[in-house]
Amino acid sequence: MSDLPHWFGLLCLLIGFSGPTWAQAKTPADTTQETATTSPAAPGRIEVLSLYDYQDNQQLILDARIRLSLPPAVMDALQHEIPMTFQTEITLDESRSLLGIPYQRNRVQIRYQTRLQYYRFNQAWVLHNLRNEKVQSFSSLEEALETLGTLSGFALTNLATLHPNTEYHMGVRMFLDRWTLPSPMMIDALFSPAWQLDSGWESIRIQSPKSWL
Repeated sequence: MSDLPHWFGLLCLLIGFSGPTWAQAKTPADTTQETATTSPAAPGRIEVLSLYDYQDNQQLILDARIRLSLPPAVMDALQHEIPMTFQTEITLDESRSLLGIPYQRNRVQIRYQTRLQYYRFNQAWVLHNLRNEKVQSFSSLEEALETLGTLSGFALTNLATLHPNTEYHMGVRMFLDRWTLPSPMMIDALFSPAWQLDSGWESIRIQSPKSWL
């Protein structure tokens, strides 16, 4: 019984030294700072959310919605008033059988570019469609990207040019054209994963009726 106070005091002494040492190993604030430092920046992405076709006034019409998420590198360049050029590609391919042998040929191919630029003086985001020379101004980047990624009522071709009872494939793609960047920036952008913004092809199958009329 005489040794109990001695061992009890020794145990308290050990706890007193080990407690602060463990508590100082890593605080929540240190953990948060470490995570923010080591976590990579979220990559950008272009994604085709929807793609539809319909007929109106004897025209085959395309509707599509594309979402653009820009990475920090692209955002930084835009904030420094460096324009970004996005290319949109649309195709319509025909699948047929000739003497029992299936083959596919392209019926419609459309490519056009849209330039996005920020003007710091009037704090405006401007879209310039180089296909029809249409220029639109927006107060926010979100509005500009929403408009850039919306293809509504896009006429592809007259139904009279297509064959009835034939299978067609309609596709859409959008990507950042890095070759249009200023020369010093283009060299880095061509080899940087952060600048490789491309939705890839999204397509749907269209089975035409016996008569398009």
